Amino acid sequence: MVSSAGMTRGLASWLDVRFVPVRSLVLAVAAVGCQLLLADSPSPLDWTIAMLAVLVTAGGVRWPFVTALLTSALLLLGFEFGDTGPVVGKVAAAIALIELSARRSGWQPWVAACALAAAYLLHPSGDLAANGYRAVVMAGAPVLVGVLLRTARESTEHARRQASEIAQRRDAEIAAARAVERTAIARELHDLIAHHVSSTVLRVGVARHAMPDAPPAALEVLDDIHASGRQTLADLRRLVAILRDPAMTGDSFLAPADLPAALAAVLGRARQSGIAVDAEIADDITEVDAVLALTLLRLTQEGISNIAKHAGPGAAARLTIARDDDKVEFTLRDNGNGRDASVGRKCRGWA
Repeated sequence: MVSSAGMTRGLASWLDVRFVPVRSLVLAVAAVGCQLLLADSPSPLDWTIAMLAVLVTAGGVRWPFVTALLTSALLLLGFEFGDTGPVVGKVAAAIALIELSARRSGWQPWVAACALAAAYLLHPSGDLAANGYRAVVMAGAPVLVGVLLRTARESTEHARRQASEIAQRRDAEIAAARAVERTAIARELHDLIAHHVSSTVLRVGVARHAMPDAPPAALEVLDDIHASGRQTLADLRRLVAILRDPAMTGDSFLAPADLPAALAAVLGRARQSGIAVDAEIADDITEVDAVLALTLLRLTQEGISNIAKHAGPGAAARLTIARDDDKVEFTLRDNGNGRDASVGRKCRGWA
């Protein structure tokens, strides 16, 4: 079965301005068939009135009230001067009145309905009761159909607006819930992790100044821990800022132009911890997007961390980042020297 919504969409499409040529063609073919098959020897005047009625109905999209009045006038002209019954004129007048009632409310449909009823009454073909009944039915039925169509279209549009408003409210509620969740996470990061990291950085700084005569190797380790802690705090602050307002700082922590310096810092800390790292990084690596730049940095950090954990001090590693058009090849190898590894490791990926 055809749903009411589907029927409404079909009728609305039929009344759309884009369908005027198709509709006019259909009405013209129907009019020609009516004149050839149903009319009894139509005269040239009958043909002229019929084709004019079809042509006038095309104006109902722009000027529905004027179109309804003109079709009623053509119907009366067919009644008075035509040689056959103006069937095409009747259909055209009904279509014009339906379209007017579907597009306009207020006094215009009723005035046009009275004009159509007058066309039937001015050409009586029976007693007064029959003529009055015919005028009321032929003028009232199109108005009723048009009003029903307009009501259905307005109901559909109202339902569409309601659905859009509901969707917007749902999106707003989801966004609000996510904002609350991000704020809660940011608060936890700030109150717990950032507090402990700050405390660690502070204690390392105090220890560094409290032991000015410590061995250089120990002081270097303290300096490295202090620098790593400060960098961690900076990353945490940026993470908290993004969680609280993603539009404030963007989607990544790293600009592509800063990628070489960030990689150099990671490799420098690795060398300070006793890992010999040989790096070969493409010069145009700064041309990647921000997300890929952050991915390359995180891969390097994670790879160096794994080498330090599993291979330990004394290990040798080689980092290669090559760029070919829109592809980036990332390779990180180590020689496997360490306390719990006997073979080399390799991390390789395409981005």
